[in-house]
Parts: sequence; C-alpha cells; structure tokens
Amino acid sequence: MKKAVLFFTVLFVLCINLLAQKEPLFCKGNGYKGYIFDTSYSVLKSIDGQKGRANMTLDEVRSAEHILKSELEKINQGNVNQSSGCPNITKKLGKYWRQYFGFINTKGEKVLWVNMFWNKELNNDAKHDLIAVSDGCSYYWNIEINLTTKKVSSLRVNGNG
Repeated sequence: MKKAVLFFTVLFVLCINLLAQKEPLFCKGNGYKGYIFDTSYSVLKSIDGQKGRANMTLDEVRSAEHILKSELEKINQGNVNQSSGCPNITKKLGKYWRQYFGFINTKGEKVLWVNMFWNKELNNDAKHDLIAVSDGCSYYWNIEINLTTKKVSSLRVNGNG
C-alpha cells in the first residue's frame, strides 16, 4: 500500500511539474540561436557549487554569448574529440543550436549552462526536452558560462563512439 501511495504521489508531482512548465523562449542573435529554459523546466543537471536555478534574460544570454566567443579558444586548446571529420567547436561556433539553463552558485553568481547541438533536425525536440546524446563527437557539447566572473568552465565535448 505504501509503495502504491508513493508511486501515485511521484506521478502526481511529475504531472503538476509538466503542466507548470513554460514553453522555452526562442532567442537569436549574431552567431547564435536557441532556447532559454526558465526555472519551471525540471532539468536533471547541476553545476558545481549549485545553490539553485535562475531565470535568464535575453540580455544575459547575449552577454554570455559574447563571453563564450572571447573565451572559448582558451578553454578549447586541446581540441578534444574534434578530429576525424568532427567540427572544431571554436571555428564552427555559429553552426550550433543552443539550449540555455540558468543556475545560481553558492557565491550568488549567475551561471549559464549551455547545451550545444549541431543537428538542425533536433531543433523541434529542443523546444521541449534537453538534447542529451551519447557520443557524436563535437557535434554535441556543453559548457558553463559564469556571468558574474565572465569566465567559461566545464567544457564537455562528446566522445567519438
């Protein structure tokens, strides 16, 4: 009986979360396009030192993109998983679709986690779900952009499966 109550409670909470979830905001700027997800979207992702989630504005995304363009080459010096027919993410940055998720760290700094994917056919899915792909080399990658310190970190480029 307790398991059934727990199951239906979890199911109820998930349904309420789905109903409360807002449609992400499409954004497009000079060399970028994607979707901003607010805190109503439950994402199974966290950042180091996470305190909570944060809503991001179009201006904050524009600022983050500027930081990314100026800092990506430094953090991507090893070009991990960017050979053998896979794109160099620094050179092809404008080709990627993005998904933006805001966080607050324990220092009170806003951090934008950006999920990147190459495949424009996934664009319709990207409006509703986090695009999570195993392997696929540099066609899929993500990075954190600290809007307070104006630094990028946690570059993760998918492997060559």
